[in-house]
Amino acid sequence: MNPQTIQWLVIGLTALVAVIKVVVNELDISSAKTAITSGAKEETVKAVNYNRTTRRFQSAKTVIQSAVLITLVVTGFFGAAQEYFVKLSADPMWQDFLFMFSLLLTLFLVSIPFAVYKTFVIEAKFGFNRTKPGTFVADRIRGLILGVVILGPVLILLMWIYQQLPSQIWWIAFLVLMVIQLFQFAYGVSLILPLFNKLKQLPEGELKDKILAMCKEQNYQVKRIFVMDSSKRSSKTNAFFSGIGKTRTIVLFDSLIEKHTTDEVVAVLGHEIGHDRLGHVRNLLVLSTVQSFAIFALFGWAAQSADLSMALGASSTNIVIGLIGFSALFSPVNLILSTLDNTYSRKAEHAADIFSAKIGNRKDMEDALNRLGVDNLSNPAPHPLYVFMYYNHPTIKQRIAHLRAVAE
Repeated sequence: MNPQTIQWLVIGLTALVAVIKVVVNELDISSAKTAITSGAKEETVKAVNYNRTTRRFQSAKTVIQSAVLITLVVTGFFGAAQEYFVKLSADPMWQDFLFMFSLLLTLFLVSIPFAVYKTFVIEAKFGFNRTKPGTFVADRIRGLILGVVILGPVLILLMWIYQQLPSQIWWIAFLVLMVIQLFQFAYGVSLILPLFNKLKQLPEGELKDKILAMCKEQNYQVKRIFVMDSSKRSSKTNAFFSGIGKTRTIVLFDSLIEKHTTDEVVAVLGHEIGHDRLGHVRNLLVLSTVQSFAIFALFGWAAQSADLSMALGASSTNIVIGLIGFSALFSPVNLILSTLDNTYSRKAEHAADIFSAKIGNRKDMEDALNRLGVDNLSNPAPHPLYVFMYYNHPTIKQRIAHLRAVAE
């Protein structure tokens, strides 16, 4: 394909994906409305309104981002940007590094207004937000510094390698990404999370005793159980498992402990342990690795394609512009892959629910799920297509029905 054809393809696919996302959001909004009947509870009405507001926000964000990208492609902005960085440095490596760093910094800055609106308007309106402006600003500054410290040297290394081995950059970048992801999974709770949240060991008491008893009964070795001060940012509840081998760590939101009974919290942790014991963590890592390898292999083509770079306004092959064009061309495939990943994830969640119910009390798991749904304003009647595409967990109703069906 020639550059002009590729340019139209980039524009067309970007618009198509945006339309699909907006349509599916509207279907979910319409479906949620069916939950409001004459005898609907106040919490149900609130959940429907929250769903409508968040979906419309998602649609607006998608449309704006897609419109901006299309405009930049049509106007040849990326080619002009490339020429600007060529004038800044005579070294091709630094040209590409400065271009990529500026692109990432721009994306970071552009995301801030959306985050401000979501946090201080939408989340505040529905009673979730507890983030103070100072905390919000501090989070962004820490995130920026962390990105510069970690990504800066990595980008410089990759750009240098690209200049030496341009046709091999895809698999080298893939390996670098895998190392970073594994390191983050193993040590993120220890090294990165404390930069944003305070973590403290779960204090002695009934909850800790029951958790340790469950772990001992299941012969499950966990190094640390932390309580995170999530309530200083949001009233939403959750818990998660992280780490590999000796770095296994369980993190409980303080809001989870505050709003749930001891037995419900134990049931939630049984669910998290189930993911590990049933091999879901390993399977997801393998699936992610295989997908990433295939994606980077395709990117290897994009990085070498002069036509793709020229379609976005470049005068010659450019790895940064190639990455932008590849992201746009790959967006429909990415939508399909994420849907497939979510399908597997929902099955894994069902299995983890059953695991928790078997090692504990099914009623405790049901009560925990019901409370999670109410506290987080889960959509009481989501559209099946939206669930299929975007839900990495089954709906609360589906999870409870599945628990009861297996128990019968």
